[in-house]
Amino acid sequence: MDTPLEDLRFLADSENRFVALEALASGPRTRSELRRATESSRATISRLLGDFESRGWVARDGQQYALTPLGEYVADAFVEVYDRMETASDLRELLPWFPLEGLDVEFDLEMLTGARLTAATPDNPMAPVARVLAIEREAAQTNTLADRFPEPCVKARHEAVVDGDQRCELVTTQAGVESVMTSSYAEQFEDFVAADRATVYVHDGDLPPGGIHDGTAYLIVADDQEVNVGVIESDEPAIVDQLSSTFEEYREASTRLTPSMLDEGPDSIRVET
Repeated sequence: MDTPLEDLRFLADSENRFVALEALASGPRTRSELRRATESSRATISRLLGDFESRGWVARDGQQYALTPLGEYVADAFVEVYDRMETASDLRELLPWFPLEGLDVEFDLEMLTGARLTAATPDNPMAPVARVLAIEREAAQTNTLADRFPEPCVKARHEAVVDGDQRCELVTTQAGVESVMTSSYAEQFEDFVAADRATVYVHDGDLPPGGIHDGTAYLIVADDQEVNVGVIESDEPAIVDQLSSTFEEYREASTRLTPSMLDEGPDSIRVET
C-alpha cells in the first residue's frame, strides 16, 4: 500500500495523471476522450487507468471511466493544491510590489486564491499591458484610476466608448491629460471626453492605477522603476469593496473634465488644491 507522500508524488510526477484526474472530475470519460485530453498514447492511458483503479480512484462503467467517491475526494484536494501552487508561482514575482498599503482590508493570501494573475515574463514582458488593454476594450462598465494615457490605451478607450457601448468613469492626473493633449492622438482623447458614456475627472496628485471592471477589481502592479509587472483581478468582496471605495474617494476629490476645458488649453485644466 502506497503512503500518502507516494500518492502525492505519483500525481505530481506526471502532467498526464493530473490532466486525466481533472478531466474525470468533471464527469465520466472514455479512453479516447482521455487520450485527447492528455495527448497521450493508448498504452499510456491504459497504464494510467490501471494505476487509478488499483488505488480505488476510478471504476469502469461500460466504455466509460468515472471517479469513485474516494477518487472525487482525491481530485478535489489535489486540484485545490495545484490551483494554490499555480497562484503561488504567479505571485512569486508580483508579491514584492503588491500594493498592500493601498488596500485597507484585513489581507491574507487566501483572498487571492482564484484570482486572475497576469505577470510579465521573459517570453512575454508585455502581458500585463495586453491584459489592461483587453479590459479597456471588452468591459461593459469600467471605473478606472489611471495615472498615464499612452496611445494604445487612448485607442482602446475610443474603440470601447466612442465606437462601442462601454460606460466609463475615469479619474486621471493633470500631467496625464497634458501629455495626451500634446500627442498625435489628442483628437481621439477629445472624442472620448465628449462621449455621452464617458465621465472623466482630473485629480491633483498621484493615483494608484487600477479600478473595477464589470464588478471585478483589478490592480496594476508596478515595480520600483514604475514598470508594470502584473495585473491582479479578483472577485473577492473585500477587495472589490475597497477598490470601489478608493475610486469614489479619488473621484470626489477630483475636478470634472469637460470638452470646453480641453478647448481652452492647459490653464483651464488646472486643479484647485
